[in-house]
Amino acid sequence: MNPELYQPVFMYSVLILCVIMAYRYLSSPDYSLQERQGPHIVWMIAICLILSFWLGNRPVHICFGDSGPYRWGYEALEASFVEIDWTKEWLFQWIGVICKKLSFEWPDYFTVIALGYFFSALFAVKKFMPQNPMLGMLFILSSLSFYSYCVNGMRNGLACHIMLLAFAYLLEGKLPVGVALCLAAFGIHRTAILPIAGVFAAMYFVRDAKYGIMFWLASIVISLIAGGAITNFFASLGFDDRMSSYTAADNDMSVFSSSGFRWDFLLYSSMPIVLGWYVVIERKLVDNWYNALLVTYCLTNAFWVMVNEASYSNRFAYLSWFMYPIVIAYPLVNMPIWEEQDKMTGRILMAYVGFTIFMNVVYWAD
Repeated sequence: MNPELYQPVFMYSVLILCVIMAYRYLSSPDYSLQERQGPHIVWMIAICLILSFWLGNRPVHICFGDSGPYRWGYEALEASFVEIDWTKEWLFQWIGVICKKLSFEWPDYFTVIALGYFFSALFAVKKFMPQNPMLGMLFILSSLSFYSYCVNGMRNGLACHIMLLAFAYLLEGKLPVGVALCLAAFGIHRTAILPIAGVFAAMYFVRDAKYGIMFWLASIVISLIAGGAITNFFASLGFDDRMSSYTAADNDMSVFSSSGFRWDFLLYSSMPIVLGWYVVIERKLVDNWYNALLVTYCLTNAFWVMVNEASYSNRFAYLSWFMYPIVIAYPLVNMPIWEEQDKMTGRILMAYVGFTIFMNVVYWAD
């Protein structure tokens, strides 16, 4: 297949699945009850397997972003023991070393990463939305950043989806497993420290969602007043080995990585918070899991808001955006928000995937 066809084929395949799901919600007033009785997880497992092997065996091409450097780094990797060094992504190196010892070629290596990326998200969705994991997974597949972080930012994407699973175990009260998964995510990509800090703050310190929303709103004012100084401060901390290059003013290679205050990204980031405000403050619905997820999203996205004028700030936006589909889908599945929630869920799903198609086909089109 022509490498440039991979993204449209993926996007329109997901669109078809979303249309089918949305139609069933819109046409059947009790579809959510039927969904609880259906074996839809089997279909989702099959879809994830097919997509993992298809995208894992993609060719190396410029349209796949950093796939080339990942391939060359893997081919240059020596199959030797990797020591645990908390200043480096030791676990990601271990994955490469194990694949080398198994004599995997680079497409096999890519497939292993893709399998981890897809199935860590699926297992997390199964815990967050056990009655309807297929709907939750469709929100994830149709997310704005999903495809990009499968074929381009592979390491970051894998770490963040492992964090989703960590959130599920932590909120379930299984602290040892949750902490182990947090350490695994950190060992794959060090920037996972931000959502790790966010979820523990949400669990033990900022328990009221309205304070998380207030902090997010305050971060906009702070960014407008002192965004440059804050960006330089975080760069000086060595938060990530790429931070200084991401925040350099002369790094501008694409629309997605351009500098300046990103009002478009801010509007996109605000949607889960607007929904959260309506659910938690306007409707006064209480759900401890949703509260923690919403606060974690607010805190981690606030970090991006404060450094959003930097080039490549989307790298830091993703540290909250990977939660975006869960924060949107969770209340639709688990909380009684509207009288005709099935129909509203179908409409929101279509708006969600439609926005992703618009951004990829129209907004970022050359």
